[in-house]
Amino acid sequence: MPRLDVARISTGYSPDHPVLDDLSLSVDDGGRLALVGASGSGKTTLFRAVAGFMDLTSGSIRVGGREVSAPGLTINPERRGVGLVFQDLALFPHMSVERNIRYGLKGVSGREAAKRVDALLELTDLTSFRSARPDALSGGQQQRVALARALAPKPGVLLLDEPFSSLDLETRLRLLQSVTEILDAERMTALLVTHDQGEAFAFADEVAVIGNGKVEQSGAPESLYATPASREVARFIGEGSFLRAGFAPGQMTVQTPFGDVMPRWVQDPPHGQEEIDILIRPEDLSLALQGDEGTHVRVLSHRYMGSFVDLMVALDDGQQLHWHSPVMTAPSAGADVRVTLKGGLYPVFRR
Repeated sequence: MPRLDVARISTGYSPDHPVLDDLSLSVDDGGRLALVGASGSGKTTLFRAVAGFMDLTSGSIRVGGREVSAPGLTINPERRGVGLVFQDLALFPHMSVERNIRYGLKGVSGREAAKRVDALLELTDLTSFRSARPDALSGGQQQRVALARALAPKPGVLLLDEPFSSLDLETRLRLLQSVTEILDAERMTALLVTHDQGEAFAFADEVAVIGNGKVEQSGAPESLYATPASREVARFIGEGSFLRAGFAPGQMTVQTPFGDVMPRWVQDPPHGQEEIDILIRPEDLSLALQGDEGTHVRVLSHRYMGSFVDLMVALDDGQQLHWHSPVMTAPSAGADVRVTLKGGLYPVFRR
């Protein structure tokens, strides 16, 4: 049975205009799910509903098999078996690290509370900061204190709302690794809300894309990237360009300016001859090895990104494609070059 089960919920700030409409998702025991979506997509509202800060107009939410939200039922956050880590952390500035962590252990005997705090200090590598106050800690250390405090009462589900957004990239990546290891050690079910796809992919076993109050697609990160279920998901997950192509019934391939390509149909193939679009990721293009190979493009822009060069190129028919080129072979802006498309299956979308 899922540790977190959100079943066909609707909720919002006005009964006539729900933010979430018949939305469902679940997280298995010990699983990690990341919610991503554009601003206004409903991911923060979903977080608030699961946390117990919003009432439902329909559907239900269960934590560990126990119903905690339904129409007319909203169990308070502190009684629903969820731990919360917010973007602003909400640490008590006048309390030491130890007292901040112990705060969540109300009703636990002193001996048991001390054992739990000691275990969490060791797990989060904060033992030497036991007596320090939050303002004496780095941002990453403060995040680990907030995590330890949320984990202290052993909640059924841990909810994290943009917890790494204020950190620099190096600290964020290091902390993400640390947090996933801690969650694995605790066998903790977790739900992360983030606007950062890279963060979601690094954290989660499964990613759910929220749009227009619904789950547009969920699955393993590599599945969402390789096989987006809609144009909206394709645009949101990763980078890519839509290239016009043609298809005739009975053929195995689709026709593109790069030649015939094997399709991965997102919808059923059309019954008649029809124009379609294929999704080209920036890493799908390569500089032609021979001068007479590939397809002619003109380089419109050139941006050095460190490990690669980000290029925008235009085909002879005016279509533009995004291309990530190795630094050593990247052409300059204004150059005329020939490029090829790597082999493989390409997602195809009907017009």
